[in-house]
Amino acid sequence: MARQTHHKHSSKKGYRRLLDALAALDGVHSVATGRVKPRMGSGRPIAAISKVRHTESGLSITINTDGAIVDAYVVTDRPADVEAAMADRGWTASS
Repeated sequence: MARQTHHKHSSKKGYRRLLDALAALDGVHSVATGRVKPRMGSGRPIAAISKVRHTESGLSITINTDGAIVDAYVVTDRPADVEAAMADRGWTASS
């Protein structure tokens, strides 16, 4: 089954590759970007994905990039497996 990534915003952003990699994970049906906000403060983000929240359709994530915070949605029927795969790849901060 072909997985789909819906890029709502500019393809120049560095997070596009991350979204495409998320869409390629086993169990992910689609990935879509939501709100993009300017990131305040200095310094580098701790991890590419700072927050992971479970929703009815899968996961809601917050991506940190240079100068922006991006909300994205991962549609999956196996959210725990996808969350573990993101942690294995070092995309999320270890707790």
